[in-house]
Parts: sequence; C-alpha cells; structure tokens
Amino acid sequence: MKVKTYMDCFFDECVVSDSLVTIRKYILENRSAYLIVVDRTGAYIGLLSSLDVITDLSGAAHVSDIYEAVTPVDENMDIRKIKDGGLDIIPVINEKRFPVGVLRLKNILPALKHFGDLDSGSKKMYRKNLSAKYTIDNLIGSSAAMNRLKETIIRAATIRSTVLILGETGVGKELVAQSIANLSNRRFKPFVRINCAAIPENLLESELFGYEEGAYTGAGKGGNIGKFELADGGTMFMDEIGDMQMIMQSKILRVLQEGEIERVGGRYPIAVDVRVIAATHNDLEKRVEEGLFRRDLFYRLNVIPIIVPPLREHIEDMEELVLYYLEGFSKAMGIARFGVEPEAIEYLRSYHWPGNIRELKNTVERLTVMTGGQITLNSVRSILDLQEGSLDEENSLKSNSEMAERETIQKYLKRYKGNKNRVADELGVSRSTLYNKLKKYQIK
Repeated sequence: MKVKTYMDCFFDECVVSDSLVTIRKYILENRSAYLIVVDRTGAYIGLLSSLDVITDLSGAAHVSDIYEAVTPVDENMDIRKIKDGGLDIIPVINEKRFPVGVLRLKNILPALKHFGDLDSGSKKMYRKNLSAKYTIDNLIGSSAAMNRLKETIIRAATIRSTVLILGETGVGKELVAQSIANLSNRRFKPFVRINCAAIPENLLESELFGYEEGAYTGAGKGGNIGKFELADGGTMFMDEIGDMQMIMQSKILRVLQEGEIERVGGRYPIAVDVRVIAATHNDLEKRVEEGLFRRDLFYRLNVIPIIVPPLREHIEDMEELVLYYLEGFSKAMGIARFGVEPEAIEYLRSYHWPGNIRELKNTVERLTVMTGGQITLNSVRSILDLQEGSLDEENSLKSNSEMAERETIQKYLKRYKGNKNRVADELGVSRSTLYNKLKKYQIK
C-alpha cells in the first residue's frame, strides 16, 4: 500500500518568491484549491491555500509571506502510516525533495477503512458516505461573473455564518453549496441535503428533526434521528427553502438561534452544531412582503447572500462549458475523438437557455449521443429547435392547467360560501396551501 499507488500526479505549484497578485489571478483562472510551494531549484518548501491568498488582509506581497510549512510524505511511504492533519491534500516528494504528486485524503479513505490510522470523525464520515461531492473545480467558466462567484465562495468558506444561495432553477445552487462545504474546515464532516419542496408538509418535521418511538402512528421502533442530527458537526444544505410552510419556518429559526432541535414526540432539546446553507429560486424579499416567509428567518439566513448568475449572464463561458461536458460524456461513452464546430458554439450562445446550466448539460449529452462526439451546427440547430417547440407546448399546458385550477377554487368557494376550511378539505390541500393559491391567482 505505497503512496505511489494512490498518488495524484497532477498538481499546481508556485515559487516562494512569486507575487500574490500574480498568484490570485492564476488561482481564479485555474480553479486551484492549493499550490505546492517550491524554491528556485524546484525543491519542496510548503503548501499555499487559495483561501489564504484570496482572503489575505495583512498586506502580504509574496508567497513567502503566507505559505504554510506542511510536512510532506515520501513517495515510498506506506499510506497506513499517514495521519490526518486536517488538510484534504498532502504533498508527496521524492528522495531529492522534489514534489512528485499529491494525496487527496478523501480518495484514500476507502483504502484505509479497515485500519485505525485516521481519526474517528473521518471514518464516521466514510461509513455514512455523506461527504460533499463537488468542489470549486467543478464550477466551469473564467468570465468575470464566474470569477466573482468563485471569490465569494472562497470567502464564505472561511467563516461559519449562514449562507443564502439565490438563483434561477438550473444554475447550480447545490454545486455552489458543496463547493463551500469542501473548502471549509467542516470538509471532513457530513454534508446533508434536503429539498424542502419535495417532502410533504406533514413529513418534513420528522425528516428534519427525527422522531421518538411512539411519536405518531407508524413511527418506527426505537425512533429515528433526523437530518440535523446526521449533519452534526458538518453542513446542512436546505434546498428550495422558500417553499417551506410558515410553521416549519419558525422551527428552523429556533435551530439557527439556539443551536438545538427537538425530535417529534421528544421531551428534551438536543444540541447540534450545524452550518446551514440555504437556497431558493424564489424572491424571498417579495415572499416576506406577501406574508409567505418570516422576516426574522430571512434576515437570519441572509447573512452571506450569494447570487448565482444565470447562463445568459456569462454566455462567454459557452465554449469552455460545452468542451467540459463533451469530454466527460465522450469518455463515459467510450468515444476517443470528439469536437465541436465553432459555428455550433455561436448558435448555442444565441439560445436563451431558460433551464440554464442544467439544460445545457442535458443538451450536450443528447448531442454527444446523436453525433458520436462530433457536434456540428446542424445537430445543434435540430436539438435546440426541438427544445424550443417543447418549451412553447409546456408553457401552453401550464397556462391551461393554472386556469383550470383557478376556476376549480372559485367554484368551491362559491359552493361553500367562502368557507376556506371546507374548500381546503374538498381539494385535499392544507389551509396554508390554499391561501398561497388564493394569493397566486388573486382570488378575493
């Protein structure tokens, strides 16, 4: 189990005398989380974190002012002797002290699962398999908008405060959340995700906070812990928090204020140490004004707001994005040669991308399958024209569906003379859901 077997030979390095201004630009362009620091002869000296470079406020001018003298490992060392020093990257050197690669701790955890060399927290994370998958390296694009986003992510990772990620559907809000988690000092702790809009209102509380045995009919024997307890010590990503009902909003506010939860049916509070990263495609300020979202919870969440730009606002990244996805899909499909015509890129830039990055990724996958990895202008036209037609049809169906829903609500309101409890029962929805629809359709 030598280090060489598990070593990643691809790494970025800089010279100890390099200017921090130059290094900042390099980091943002190459999405580097760490750089190996060497002297003029190329011998290893230490490690430089992107966080230190981007957030340095001391007026340091050169790499020599802020690098860390991290102890490297020899390329012939047994990985079972490696100790977890709290870094997710460990430099590897040869007998001449020249850097030859890096070890990424998450990549060697599986090999060490039967040994007791890493700390119990890391092994616990491995068993639960609740780590954040994506890093800032997965944020593709070198436009000004994307570089600003990366800088904000790096700054957000250095502090514990709650983050609120805002952006349209499909822009990659969870990718941003995972990038923050993977750059933070909680990166070896659990990353737990929950979609607040996907879980029925009556189940969300037990899903978040857990329940005690006998708490309700059907509650499992021995009870069950919830997402917040799973995330203890780590990060909780609460997606689509703008769709959460008011009663649950008050319970989330308590968690953020007091740092404790109560299981359904429980008698005592349970302390949890969780950093919350929330996301929504909704305009929360507007929902606050409409009485659909608690103002105090909004302020509590909005400590570090991060707005993820839609694809149309960094369309200059199109070629980089297409080539990135094309390469990934081609390799997965066993396609050795792949490419894209410049005219195809231009046509992709002219499309409005209502589904943002998610739609682009799906489009490139379809194009890869359809063309065998050789994307042409004609293939792009045929796919996008088809998507445009489907979108028009979808919008028409949605419009008809909403019209029918509005008429149904009005019919029941008339039948029950404005008794909203009776109407909600007849429609099989909660009273709060009915109120939301009344406001949506402006029914008085």
